[in-house]
Parts: sequence; C-alpha cells; structure tokens
Amino acid sequence: MHNAKQTAKHAAPWVLLLVLLAGLAAVRGLGANYDIGYEIMNGDFQNYNPVRHLLAGQAPYKDFTVYLGAGELYSVGGLLLILGNSFGRSMFATNFCTWFYFELLVLAVCLVVLGSGRAARAGTAALCSYFFLVVQGVRVPLADSISPLLEYAASNGNSARMIRSAALTLAVLVILLGLRIWQGRGMPRRGPLPLPALLVPLTAGALVPWSNDMGGAMYISVALGYGLFLIREYRTNIRAIVVRVVQYIAVSVAGLGVSVTLISWGHPLAWLRQTRGTGSYQTWYYGTLLEEKTCSLSELRWPGAVVFCLVLAAGFAAAIFLCKSRRSAVLAAAGLALTLGMALWNVLYGVVSASNNGPAGGASALVAVLIPAFAVRAVLTVLERLPSAQQALRAAGRWLPRLCALLCCTVLAVGMKDQIASRIGGHGEGRTYVPELGGWIGDQAQKLATEQQITAGRRVFGTYSSALEAMTGQLQPTGTDYIIHAMGDRQRLAYLQTFQAGDFDLVVTPSVKVAPFERWSRNANWWFYRELYRYWAPMGNTYVCGGMHLFWERTGVDNNHNQPAAVTVTPGGDGTVTLTVTTQDPAFCGVADVSLCYRLTDASSHTSPLERQFLHVTCVTENELCAAAGRETHQGDFYLPLDRDNYDIPITISDGTGTVVLTARSTSGTMVPVVEQATVNATYTDWEYFFE
Repeated sequence: MHNAKQTAKHAAPWVLLLVLLAGLAAVRGLGANYDIGYEIMNGDFQNYNPVRHLLAGQAPYKDFTVYLGAGELYSVGGLLLILGNSFGRSMFATNFCTWFYFELLVLAVCLVVLGSGRAARAGTAALCSYFFLVVQGVRVPLADSISPLLEYAASNGNSARMIRSAALTLAVLVILLGLRIWQGRGMPRRGPLPLPALLVPLTAGALVPWSNDMGGAMYISVALGYGLFLIREYRTNIRAIVVRVVQYIAVSVAGLGVSVTLISWGHPLAWLRQTRGTGSYQTWYYGTLLEEKTCSLSELRWPGAVVFCLVLAAGFAAAIFLCKSRRSAVLAAAGLALTLGMALWNVLYGVVSASNNGPAGGASALVAVLIPAFAVRAVLTVLERLPSAQQALRAAGRWLPRLCALLCCTVLAVGMKDQIASRIGGHGEGRTYVPELGGWIGDQAQKLATEQQITAGRRVFGTYSSALEAMTGQLQPTGTDYIIHAMGDRQRLAYLQTFQAGDFDLVVTPSVKVAPFERWSRNANWWFYRELYRYWAPMGNTYVCGGMHLFWERTGVDNNHNQPAAVTVTPGGDGTVTLTVTTQDPAFCGVADVSLCYRLTDASSHTSPLERQFLHVTCVTENELCAAAGRETHQGDFYLPLDRDNYDIPITISDGTGTVVLTARSTSGTMVPVVEQATVNATYTDWEYFFE
C-alpha cells in the first residue's frame, strides 16, 4: 500500500502535466474544427481517408493503402473511435495530435537538457504555453522569429509531418521511462539480456512502421546513440560490444515483425509489399521540373536548422564519453537520437525521393525548443556554481514548477474561452453546416450539394476520393484513395484491374480549372487515364459538374478516333530527344496514346556504379496551350521510369501536331536518351485542353 501511494504521488505531477498539454492540444483541434475548409486536392482528406477505411473494418495495408504510416492512422483513428467518425472531427483529431506530439517533443528535449523530472515539467509547461501563444497569433516577444520554426506544429499540414515525426519523440520518451522504472526498482545492470538491451532495440524496431521515412531515421539515430553508449560502457571489450550489437539487431527485427503484424491485422507481407512499392517509385515518380531532382548529396539543400541539429548531434555524441555518470551519458545518447534523427529525416527523404522538398520543419521545430532549453540550462549551471545563489535555487525549485503549471492553466483557460466565444458568436454568413461532413464550410457547400444530386444512388470511382465519397458513404474501391499513392507495379496493376472489372456508374476526377496539379496527374498516371479516355467521357464541363470535378460516364464504345498519325524522333545536339506526333488531319486536336521503347546511354562511356539517372518529359504542346490561355506552364511535365524500356505516354496534339522533349538528368551529366521506337496506339479527345 505504501509503495502504491508513493507511486501515485510521483505520478500525479506527470499526469497533471499531460492533462494540461492535452488541453492545449484540444484548443488547437477545436480551432481547426471550427471551419473545415475543403479543397479537393489538399492533405486533409489524405489524413482522413485511411481512417475511414480502418473504422469501416478494413485491414490496413491489405485492403487499403496507408501512405502516411501507422502512427497517423492509429492516432487519428483512435480519437475518432471515441469522438465519432466524421471529417469535421478528423480535423480536430489531426490537429490535436499534431500539437500534442509537438508538446511531447518539448518534454523530451527538457528531460534531456534540463536533466531532472521537476525541471523538465516546469520547462515543458512554460515553453508549451509560450509556443501556444505564438501559434495562436498572440504578440509575445520573439514571436515573429519563432513562428516560422513552428510550421509543422502549427497545423496538421499536407502530410501530417509532425505526427509522423513523433516516432522519434516516442522512442526517446519510452526508452527514458523504461530506464527510469528499471533504475528505480534496482534491476541488474549486467546479465545475458538486461532491460536496456531489450527495451532500446524493441522500441526502435516496433516504431519503424509509425512512419516509413521517419521510422528509418529514428531507427538509425537510436541505434547510433545506443552503439556509442555501448562503447562507453565496455571500452575495449570488443566481444561484449559485438554480443550487444547482435542482440540489438535480433531484438529490433523481432520488434519490427511483431509491430508490423499487429498494425496490419496479421498481414505483414501486405505491409512489406506496400512499403517496397512506395520505395521503388518514390525516387522517379513525383515532380514536374527537371531541376527538381537531385542526383547527389552535393545538390541537396542543407537548411540552417538541419545543420544546427547535426552540430548538436556531434556535441551529444562527444558528451556520451565525457559525462561522468551513466545517467548523464544516457541523456546525451537521447539528445543524439533527437538531433540526429530530425536532421537525418530530412537527409534520407532527400536521398530517397531525390528532392529538396524534405521535412526540414521537423528540425526547425526541434531548434525552436532546443535554444530556450539550452539557455535555461546555461543559467542554471552558472547559478549552481555560485554559493550565494543556492538558497534562491532551492526556493525556485519549490515554487517555479507550480508557477509554470499556473501559467499553463491560465493560457489553457484563455484559449478555451476564445473557442467558446467563437462558437457562441456563430459562423456568420457564407458558411453552411454539412451534416454528412460534420462541420461548417464555405462556398464548396453548394458545389457539394450539386455533386450529391449528380451522384445520387450511383456508385463512383474517384481518383482523388474526398468529401463526395464521405458524404455518400462510399469508400474508394481499390483502397488507394489518391491515385498518386498507387506506387509499385503490383499496386498499379491491382488498381487498374479493380477499375476495369468494377461496375461503376461514374468516375470522378479533379477539374484542372480548380486543381492544376491534375495536369501532371493525368500524364504521370497515363497507365490509368488511357483506359478512362478509351471507354469513358465527361458528362459535362466543370460548371455542369458542380464546379470542382469532372464526372465521367461510360460511352459504350471505344473512343479511339483512329486518326492516322506518325511519330518523328529527332535527337538534339544538346543531348535531348524530340518526339513529334503528326496526324493526317492537319486540324485534329486531341491526345495520342504513344508507346515508347527507350533507354539512356552514356555519352562518355564512363558510367559510375553510383550513377543516379532520371528521364524527364517536357510537354511542349501542352505548355504552349497553357501559355496562350494565360495559365502557368510546365504543370503537366513528368518523369519516366528507368527500370524498364517500354512505357506509354500521352502527347497532346494541337492543329495536327504534338511535341514532347525527353531530357536526361544524371550524376555525371553525360547520360542522353535514346528512343528506339515510338508508336501511336490510339488518338482520343483531349478533355484537358479541348473540351472546356
């Protein structure tokens, strides 16, 4: 009984802190839930759609695509299981989780930097209160400087990146908590498999599926921190180090296997196939501009926050060996994991995706927390060395945590008051409550009502499933809600076969009038659109279809115009290849379905085994049409895969001629494309350019 009371006494301040942090996160969630702005291709439904499948009883990875990772799926899904399943509540849930996981990052940093539990609680409460005021738009000191660093924490964003980054935060917190319990109960430090040798790898392995990109970065950074700690402990005992490393690998693999089996509902191979498919397509698939792809580390951008984290990681690595106590070395290893993990997340994303659009916001958020935490640590270190300040420090240790908790309570009360006042005040004109979505939206409400009328009682197949499917209670039949997430040959084949075999009444695609990104999607996903163009046609223009989408109906015939056409292949002196489709009818306007047989060759005959190569397609005729209409150009340019030598692409034709240009991009800069054969399979009406 005495031990239970002592445990409850020690746990009470932590429970209070977590309740306060959850309260602040709830205010952020309520703010996002007040008006649920709906855009047909933004990330809000990317966050919500997998949860709809999960709560409908479908098996993750087997029945539907989990593109953002298990962390977002189960965090948001768990909340909606309690709150109720609707898009409006998903906006609350994703923003709640975004802010709460950021607050846990603050807690992890405070534990590492400040060292003691009491100081960490006080620092977390104070910093979270301050950061909350910053993202709420309150004019507090340094808000203009801090606000840009909190981009990932301020909202759920397009890809829930703050939620995905929590794999690292949770790994550090779980390991520190486990070690604290282990230490408090006096468990043995040695033996064949003491708790640290089990806890650290098991946690790291189990959290890899939380987010595939951050999961990998987390695993590497935790492993490195653990490895350096082993070297510190065992010094020259190589055998002991090797044994622990082997144990780490075995236990972490077991943890990964158990975790994957659980989150996939007993279908680990489905998780593996989806992960491999995403990995095989991630590098070449996304992007429109030739300059977007990076061929080497030297081409990656290194944001200041990432560099700062790497410098701190080196400092923490050194501290593991310089610290006098084992406890301090453990905290240094945790600091190494946090700083290296956030930086590595950005670097690995850039390498795997060949992109400079990496998640640098994670490092920025970490820097926003680290700077004040280190400032407080520096002040405390100075005061601890001053004999005259000892009494003041002891007094501050008693009342400062309470004052910080009071500050957090006050900020929470003001935040809740604002949310209550906003709801009492109403939503004003121009907002309509949509019960099927569980929230208030703007002018899209009328457009969605029109779409509901069009699709009443009809089964739809959406390439970008979102509000319409949620309102009509339908799920994307393939399990891949966004066509851009059908990544991997197996996944694309399954997507296409489901479409071909399905008894759908309507196909729904975003209109390029409101979603220019659809130009790229059509070209990059021609493997699907060539089937759509062949047997389906829009029932009307964007205006007739409600103002946001095109609705396609079966025509009952093959839509091939059978327009005689030839392809001319012209190598350029600058290493490019121009493909020109010319139709027999000089007035023909449409799109040609063209099969290419192609490859890259090295103009210098010195290809490196580490050579990174890409093949870019510039849609010349499309860009000319866009320029003539006053629209942005190069929105439809795309890339071709290089793991095969045959591929089908669309070439838009205007007045009998259509042109694209193939350009190679490589590490050496010496690769050039070679087109061995180009054949026109069919010609269709180009609904993107000659319909509306």
